[in-house]
Amino acid sequence: MKRGLDDIESGNENIRVSIKDPQTRIDHGGILLGMKNDENSKQQKFYYNAKDRHSLCIGATGSGKTRTVLLQTIGTIGLSGESMILSDPKGELFQYTYPYLERLGYEVVALDFRNPLKSHCYNYLQSVIDAIDQGDIAKAISATWDITATLVGESKGERIWNDGEASVIASSIMSVVYDNKEGDKRKYQNMTNVYYFIAFMCKTINNKMPILEYVKRLPDSHPAKALLAISEVAPARTRGSFYTAALSTLRLFTDPSIYSMTCRSDFDPGDVGSKKQALFIILPDEKTTFYSLASLFVSQLYGQLVQIADQRGGRLKNRVHFNLEEFGNFVKIPDFANKLTVARSRGILFDLFIQSFAQLEEKYGREVARIIRGNCENWIYLQADDEETLKELSGKLGNYTVSSYSLSANNGRYSTPSTSQSTSLMSRPLLTIDEVRLISRPYSLITSRGHPAIMYAPDLSETHFNQMFGLGDEKHNISIRETRENRRPKRNVNIKDMELWGVWKFYTVACLQPSSAAPIRIPDEEALRFHRKYQEGFTSHQDGE
Repeated sequence: MKRGLDDIESGNENIRVSIKDPQTRIDHGGILLGMKNDENSKQQKFYYNAKDRHSLCIGATGSGKTRTVLLQTIGTIGLSGESMILSDPKGELFQYTYPYLERLGYEVVALDFRNPLKSHCYNYLQSVIDAIDQGDIAKAISATWDITATLVGESKGERIWNDGEASVIASSIMSVVYDNKEGDKRKYQNMTNVYYFIAFMCKTINNKMPILEYVKRLPDSHPAKALLAISEVAPARTRGSFYTAALSTLRLFTDPSIYSMTCRSDFDPGDVGSKKQALFIILPDEKTTFYSLASLFVSQLYGQLVQIADQRGGRLKNRVHFNLEEFGNFVKIPDFANKLTVARSRGILFDLFIQSFAQLEEKYGREVARIIRGNCENWIYLQADDEETLKELSGKLGNYTVSSYSLSANNGRYSTPSTSQSTSLMSRPLLTIDEVRLISRPYSLITSRGHPAIMYAPDLSETHFNQMFGLGDEKHNISIRETRENRRPKRNVNIKDMELWGVWKFYTVACLQPSSAAPIRIPDEEALRFHRKYQEGFTSHQDGE
């Protein structure tokens, strides 16, 4: 009898698989290396990396990275109970696997930049907020610089431009978090308010600038004061460029739907290192707009996991896998080569999916890209067109010795016919560049520090995981994706729902005050009310200092 969508989604269907019970646990999960069919028993044997090793999967667009490697990898990790973080262009991985993972007892979280109103919520300032709440100013400042390092990136010219922009963003983050750490004002602690703080506090009013008036009134102990120092020593015209660059970097947070998913946190990413959790970072595949936020999330989560591991003897309670599809599109993650170096011993593994080595070199530079490749012990090659990628793969396989035979004959008109033969040994690549290029589905080339291998890597539809995920043929899968997507709850959002701090109204009033003792001009009644309210709060804040 054909199973309907409701039967599949109920989780009660009886599916025969080589792993006798879908609930059966395996000790460790990892990236899929290949599969073998047992014709007699109709069972399938899966080969995967169970050790603490990073992996690199190379496959051009259309080579099958998702359907021959990544989906089956989710299946094996799920059976082990280890946690996973997955970048998910199109949302395909999430829609295919979240019911399967939930049946296995996973908490499934979707950070969805394709459909933000269906997303879980994550506040990118959470690490700073937590440090301020703990009274650890040094940790808060460090977390602030970590955020700006990912968002601003490295300088491609004179450092003053990057440093100035980073200083503006860092000081604004600290102001928004530190000045709103009490009571109902905590709702303003988010990146949207950081954007508007810069937008309104860094424009000239009456030949004055609200941000400078704000800094004048801060006590020396306020952590934002020192963070702003780098930008404030620059000339006024240069500072204007810092402010403009900062607003451009943070522009994504002005979208009401992005505000709705980043104004608070409804899950703790740190739980991924202690319990069964699967975090999907769903991204639009038609544009790279949100990859900067994906990189920031990965960087922040990595830092949090390292701290947790260090607090419990150097290793996480539950091993964590970062399966980053389209890693080549990610904005550069600061110090990523070093992150790979120290991650394994802490139980943090990275499986990076790229189209070619050229992608890595474009983002990280030739030397750092080489280190990243060197830290990935397993290479899975599916297909590539880039000549340098093919050349490096051929070279990694090494050479072997072959015998060369030659035969010559002399049939001269006035001489006795004769023949001679010789044998010589010569070296040739195990696979030449052209031979590597010919590898195609359903086969893949696996290299590691041991012997290389050609492995059978069929499409998901030819494996038992297809049934375990509740999938079928292409038409069925389209229906199941639509059904699962429509079941997700959706928030309503309006631009009026964006709760803004509004401190700039008070400092606008301050800038409008003439140098003489003349009365302050109040732009409107709302500003007057805010002026009085904020002045009371600011006075009590000063007294508390």
